[in-house]
Amino acid sequence: MVGTIKLALLCVMFHLIGANNTYKSLLEVFKKPKDIKSLFKDGKTYYVAAGTVKKGPEQSPKYDLYCGEVRVKRIASQIILEKRYLYHPRGRWTWLHANYSVIIETDWQKQRDYAVIIALYGEKKRVATLDLLWLENNTCALFYNILTDDCEAWEFQKLELNQMGQSDCSKLTLACNKRSFLHYVSECYQGY
Repeated sequence: MVGTIKLALLCVMFHLIGANNTYKSLLEVFKKPKDIKSLFKDGKTYYVAAGTVKKGPEQSPKYDLYCGEVRVKRIASQIILEKRYLYHPRGRWTWLHANYSVIIETDWQKQRDYAVIIALYGEKKRVATLDLLWLENNTCALFYNILTDDCEAWEFQKLELNQMGQSDCSKLTLACNKRSFLHYVSECYQGY
C-alpha cells in the first residue's frame, strides 16, 4: 500500500514537472529546503547511482564514468570529497580519482543551504554548486547542480546491481529534463 502511494506521488510529480515546464530552475519545483549539512559528515560514503552527467571528471569531462563512489573526509575545519569512478580507457577498467573541497553556504533569499564544490588540483575552480532537492529516509539523496543544470542521485549503501538506480532519487533525475544515465554496471562488482 505504501509503495502504491509513493508511486502515485512520483507520477503526479513527474506530470506536474512535465506539464508545467515553465519553471526556470528545479528549485522552483522542489521548494522545501533539505538538510544538506547532514550529508557532509566525516566518514560517510555514497554511491553515485544515476545522473544526467555521463562524462567526467568535472574539470575536464572526457571519460564515460561508472561505479561512482563519494567519500567525505574532514581535515581540521575543511570538508573534502574524495570521488572515484571506474572508466574504460584503452580496453581495460581503471579507477579515476578526484578530490574536491566543500563549502556549505546559505542563499538568504531562498532560505536554503547549498554546497560549493571546488577542485583541489589544477585551476582549483568551482566545479559545482549542489542543492539538495530530495532526501529519502536515509536511503538516497538527489542533488541539483545549479551551474550546469544537471542532477545526480547518491545511494547511501551499495545495493545489488539489479537494485542500483531504482530508488526514487534515481528516478527523479529525469526531472532535470535531460537524459539520465545509470552509473552501475556489472564491472562495479568485480573488485577492481
